[in-house]
Amino acid sequence: MKKRWVVKEKPNEIPNLPEYEGLVLGLLAARGLTTKEQIEDFLNPDYNKLHDPFLFADMQKICARIFDAIKNQEKIVIYSDYDADAITALAVMYLALKKLGANLDYYIPDRFAEGYGMNVEAVKKLCEDGAKIIITVDCGINAVEETNIAQSLGTDVIITDHHELTDELPKAFAIINPKNPNDNYPFRFLTGVGVAFKVVQALFRGEILSGWEKWLLDLVAIGTVADLQPLTGENRILVSFGLKVLHKTKWAGLRTLIKLAGVDSKIPDTYTLGFIIAPRINAAGRIKHADVAFKLLVCEDEAEAQTLAEELNQLNTHRQQLTEQVLSEARSQVELIENKKVLLAAGADWPKGVVGLVAGKLVEEYGRPVLVMDRGELVATGSARSVRNFDIVAALTHAKDLLTKYGGHTQAAGFTLVTENIPALHQKLLEYAETLDEETLSPVLEADAELAPLDLNMENYDLISKFAPFGYGNHKPKFLISSVEVLEIRLVGKESRHLKLRLRAAEKVLDAIGFNLGFWAGSLEPGGKVDLMFELDCNEWNNQKNLELKILDLRKNNLKL
Repeated sequence: MKKRWVVKEKPNEIPNLPEYEGLVLGLLAARGLTTKEQIEDFLNPDYNKLHDPFLFADMQKICARIFDAIKNQEKIVIYSDYDADAITALAVMYLALKKLGANLDYYIPDRFAEGYGMNVEAVKKLCEDGAKIIITVDCGINAVEETNIAQSLGTDVIITDHHELTDELPKAFAIINPKNPNDNYPFRFLTGVGVAFKVVQALFRGEILSGWEKWLLDLVAIGTVADLQPLTGENRILVSFGLKVLHKTKWAGLRTLIKLAGVDSKIPDTYTLGFIIAPRINAAGRIKHADVAFKLLVCEDEAEAQTLAEELNQLNTHRQQLTEQVLSEARSQVELIENKKVLLAAGADWPKGVVGLVAGKLVEEYGRPVLVMDRGELVATGSARSVRNFDIVAALTHAKDLLTKYGGHTQAAGFTLVTENIPALHQKLLEYAETLDEETLSPVLEADAELAPLDLNMENYDLISKFAPFGYGNHKPKFLISSVEVLEIRLVGKESRHLKLRLRAAEKVLDAIGFNLGFWAGSLEPGGKVDLMFELDCNEWNNQKNLELKILDLRKNNLKL
């Protein structure tokens, strides 16, 4: 799909700090960082600048209740969801409470039999089996009925969640959620694992084990990156330090998984978290049961870790195959309605565990909000993914009379409904989407700045590298450069998918790589001019570091934007 190129407007206020390059100062100012203190905090994340966990109104109450339960050996059950954010949150809470000596158990619902979130039958069974406290992680904020039942059976429910509230607040013993309208926590964008870690932070404060909780930061970083929350504020600090902890992780399962994935010799980055570790953790819940991933994260035995890691790898391979199959079938449906402002596809026996992945891929292809669902005979279960500026949870709320259950974030949500209501749901969403204009729907590549050849140097690359960790809300800077001369064209990689160029920009000669852009080779010729949208990268070979342009998109003949 052809993308519209735009260049961000230059910030009105650029700080006067001679120790930084002008290009870098402009990039920082565009992120709202204009004072020396803000810039230093951004470039040098400080663990001690995490917010006090006791800024959550119920935190003191939670700590007192949990320590009382530990003292009296009351049974605590942690109730989780099954994606990577939830499973890492479960591992964080479980390992911490285990370290503090709790009488502990956990519960992960089956995606296929129970669906996401708390459910009444599971809650009743946990209460009957002696749970005195149920602590939710990454779920529960909309579980009004389930919470009421547990509380009526004499079990205290402590909700730790980060999802949007879609109805009344549950009458739980306590709630920790940065989006709780009754709370005033200063950072709204914590993930499920981030919220779980804040509880752990509070529990370990002043304890003889104070500081041990930092060993959990690698798990926090994985869940935070996997859940696509902004890598700003507290999330930036948690992920920055989590990556450092991951490099020397004490968890046998993580060590084994990283080694098996072939990245044990590298310094981990957010790509490692988001595209290597998280998909393998997610694969368990998508294909089999998330219990496999959880057991891997908390196991202490090297042999068991090896067995579980190999199983996760196999499940991930199977997940990839299923995703491609469902994507092909869903695409054939979507092609028939691609002019609609919201796209929908449904199929019998589509694995519930891959419909969200397929929806995400179709959003990338079509630039429209997409709903993909497994169409059962009576009930359909689906996932929705959205485009910028279109809140998919708000859209589903508009159609909530047709839904049995729904919840999520502005850009991603899950839902269930009676199968016969699928056409009516689509119609309701199309009505709501009348607010979408074509500009909102048009896929956009946005450059942070247009560069001159003089800006293409290792000094700028090194400074921009300090903007890491990169991810949602703190993307790697993208740049535009015009009228670059093509000197050499090659195809590289499997099936010659990738485009390798040698370029001249003024007096500079540079290498560039365009992944999956090999189709451009037949349209280019030496001596021709191109405009590039790219990221600054570095190619290291024989201890030599050379600047390389990573091409995101290109146009011939210096076309006007």
